[in-house]
Amino acid sequence: MNTNIGTNNYWHTLKCNFMDYIKIEIVNPRYHKDFSRSIDLLIEYAVANECAEYSPEMGYAFVEHEKAQGYRGNTSVDRRRKTIKRLNEHLYGTTFWQRIPRNLREYRKPRTSLQCPEQFSEVFGQFLQSISKEGLKEITVNQYQTLCIKMLLDFEDQGVSEWGDIDARILTAAFSRSTNKHHFVPYARRLFRYLMDVGVVAADYSGILPSLTKRKAIPSVYSEAEIQQLLDCVETITPQGKRDYAIILLAVRLGLRASDIRNLRFENVDFDKARVQFIQFKTSVPHQLSLPAEVAHALRDYIDNGREESKEPHIFLDGYARPVSRHAVSHMVARNFKKTDIDFGHRHQGSNALRMTFASQLIAENVPYEAVRALLGQVDPSSTRHYVEFAIESLRTCALEIPPPSGRLEQYLASGGDA
Repeated sequence: MNTNIGTNNYWHTLKCNFMDYIKIEIVNPRYHKDFSRSIDLLIEYAVANECAEYSPEMGYAFVEHEKAQGYRGNTSVDRRRKTIKRLNEHLYGTTFWQRIPRNLREYRKPRTSLQCPEQFSEVFGQFLQSISKEGLKEITVNQYQTLCIKMLLDFEDQGVSEWGDIDARILTAAFSRSTNKHHFVPYARRLFRYLMDVGVVAADYSGILPSLTKRKAIPSVYSEAEIQQLLDCVETITPQGKRDYAIILLAVRLGLRASDIRNLRFENVDFDKARVQFIQFKTSVPHQLSLPAEVAHALRDYIDNGREESKEPHIFLDGYARPVSRHAVSHMVARNFKKTDIDFGHRHQGSNALRMTFASQLIAENVPYEAVRALLGQVDPSSTRHYVEFAIESLRTCALEIPPPSGRLEQYLASGGDA
């Protein structure tokens, strides 16, 4: 497609300036060819679509165009995406937030919530109100609502038209079809205890359900070298990278839960006194920790040089100046973990793995269990044991000497195995 000379000069100048920028930012020359190839494809796309100059919107459209080319694997598309990211930083500065503009972002349709069968809705609503008054958090009440409605829908499929029709056969049939049996049992028992208390059912059939014990997985723990590899892979020149770096440090240096990191506000951080204090989301118990200089510096860097201007009291924001979502913290950690060359094996890569690593490092340094429990902000003393993994060398100090053989074993060994 024909284009005017001015337009061609624009794209030629853009590429030259961009490659000069890349050669400064990325020292290794073997990566320069990938950026050069990607910027050439971008220019071809721009000329074909009669774009006179570059814009972030055009860059995102180019990446979507490349996705549709059917490349094998994700390497080629990832190179195009990184090129657009670097080009945006080159043109708009390192404070440019790498997000798709709101008018171009495709939002997922909200999931249709499960509806409780009409014949159970009134009493079930009263049950949810009762557990809410007991002090259960909203997120827990929502879990009860979802799982119990699935059970009630199964009852309806079995032809149950009222609470009195439920019997042992109906309940066990619903249990056998449940895809989450470990939650089905305790949730069903709590529901049926309530139904018995208010006189809706004549018998608590949940007692026939088996008691399921869920094996606790071995904690996912990382070495200090692996943690440093994770920190080194974070691109702290971008606002997103500055945010992710601060979040990772809060998890691995202070052992904060993802929910507490997400809810952290400016009022919770005292840089002058070097401390963090807040009400824990999970336990509703006040918690206070010292703020290491490394973590304080990362927070300052994000707040001063990466965070968008906003009156929002929460510290950590997404690309649209809103508090990060519920699962965002773990997703950020996992995304950066995947950039490393760490051999994960069966280990998890979320923020809780960093919290476990923090606890394990304390135990390896012979910090008392009670002190570790206090630093983790745990209420139940037995909870700490799940979060720690002893170093092998520490376990060697607990080994007992093997006693010498005696009795029949001694006779057997003395006879050369013929006794």
